[in-house]
This record gives sequence, C-alpha cells and structure tokens, in this order.
Amino acid sequence: MQKNESHIRGLVFVCLGAILWGVGGTATDYIFKNTPVTVDWYVTTRLIISGVILLLIYLIFFRKKHSMVWDKYIITMFIIYSIFGMTAVQYTYTAAIGHGNAAIATVLQCTGPIYIILYYAFKKYIQWTYREAIVIIVMIVGVALIATNGDFTVFAVPPKAIFWGLLSGVALAYYTIHAGYLLVRLHPLQLVGGSMLVGGVLLNFFAPIWSFDFSYEWQGVDLAILAFSIFFGTALAFYLYIGSLKYISSKEAGILGLLEPVSAIITSVLVLGVVLGFYQFVGIILVLTVTIFNTLSSGKRGKEKLN
Repeated sequence: MQKNESHIRGLVFVCLGAILWGVGGTATDYIFKNTPVTVDWYVTTRLIISGVILLLIYLIFFRKKHSMVWDKYIITMFIIYSIFGMTAVQYTYTAAIGHGNAAIATVLQCTGPIYIILYYAFKKYIQWTYREAIVIIVMIVGVALIATNGDFTVFAVPPKAIFWGLLSGVALAYYTIHAGYLLVRLHPLQLVGGSMLVGGVLLNFFAPIWSFDFSYEWQGVDLAILAFSIFFGTALAFYLYIGSLKYISSKEAGILGLLEPVSAIITSVLVLGVVLGFYQFVGIILVLTVTIFNTLSSGKRGKEKLN
C-alpha cells in the first residue's frame, strides 16, 4: 500500500511539475507581449531567484543527508554544465518564446532526442537503430509542418523563433547528457539550483537585474503573472519534477513530462488567443507522438547499445 502511495505521489509530482512549466511558459509569453520585460533581463532574474530557492530547499532539508567533497574535476564539470547546459537551455527556450510563442517553443524543445541520437552516433560511434531513424525522420517532418503550416514557400512562424526553438533542443540534449555525469556525485537540487544561480550571476554581468526600467507602472495582474512564472513556473516546477524521480521511473517521468507542451499549447490558444494552423497541429502531434515512442523504446535501445 505504501509503495502504491509513493508511486501515486511521484505521478502527481511529475504531472504538476510539467503542467506548471508549460503554463509558466505561457505566462512568460504574456509578460513579453504586455510589459517592457526583455528576454535577457527575464532569464537573469528567473535563474537567480529560482536558483536561490532550490538551493535553500537543499540546504534546509537535504544537506545533512547528502554530503560530498568538491574536487577540481567536479567543479570544472559543474561550471561547464551551468553555462552550456542550464543557462543555454533556459535562454534558448525563453528566446524562442520571446520571438514566437510558448506553444511553438515547448514543442520545438522536444526535438532534443534527435541530437542525443546524433551525439551517440558520431561521438560514441554507436550505430543507429531503425527506431532512431524513424524518430529523426518524423521529427524533421513535424518541425517542417510547424514552421510552414504545410506551405513550404513561406514561414508560418518567425524564423528567429524556429532558430531558438531548435537550439533549445540542442541545449536540452547537452543538458540531459551532461547531467548524468554530475548526478552521480551531486544531489539533484544541488545541481539544478546551483547551476541556475551560477548562470544567473554570469548573465547579470550582461543584463543586470537593476537595469530594468522600474519607472514602468506595473498592473497587479502583470506582477502576479511575472511572480507565477518565476516561483511556480520555474522553481516549483523543477522541484516537483526532481522530487518525482524518487518515486517513479525516468521513463514514466519522460512520458508524463509531455504534459508540458500540451499545457502550453492549450493555455496559449485559450488564454492568449494564439492561432495555430491545421498542419501545425499535425506537426505538433507528430513531434509529441514520436517523443513518446522514443521514450518507450529507450530502455530497449539502451540494452542494444550495451551489447
């Protein structure tokens, strides 16, 4: 009974985390379209605040249970991850929202598995499987439909949004691969919170928090949505997702994590009035479907690669 309760808790955590992240993306979209907040300032502020919150949770509840000694190798890997993993993921994803919308940004980020497959093929010299070839082909078709809505002579989405969205998939792939090495030594909250804070501090040199035009007259709803996107859409979303991995498998988390783009699409269409064409919806369905297929077959694929 207790095991079932723990499993249910994990399912609830990952579902809430994914939904909060997706809705948080829509909230971010609203902020960009209705306030003078820029991508640079927002990412800096979001990383610093969320990083501090997650590190405080780690220090208060988990530090005594998870102690470790930092060496030069871990510090170097951590800094690299903070810049090219966490910060890159956050910035590219947010830039995709800023130039397009949350619905498109979250779906394009789902192309991450393509780059993971390519990494193992070219870096590790691991032969593709038929499943992986299908994943790549279908995702390319899906992205093409999202970008053009079936008319390949024009873009239905701003090119910059496509660029940053696809780049966020690359960043997510690196983020996923690199995290595996560090999680052997670091607590998840230590890794995520610390890398967020490091990334935020570095970005602060280029887009300092105090550079914002505070003379802007904020409406109450604007402040509430901004706070929601940072505290709930980032910090709490990450915490719930990380917490879910204690109770459920990474495969379950990967599948249920697709509630992120689904929630972003629904809220973008219903709340912000984002209009998506028929073929764009087809492209979205293709990308999400093949992502589920890739997640379900990941365990078997991993065994094939080890043999």
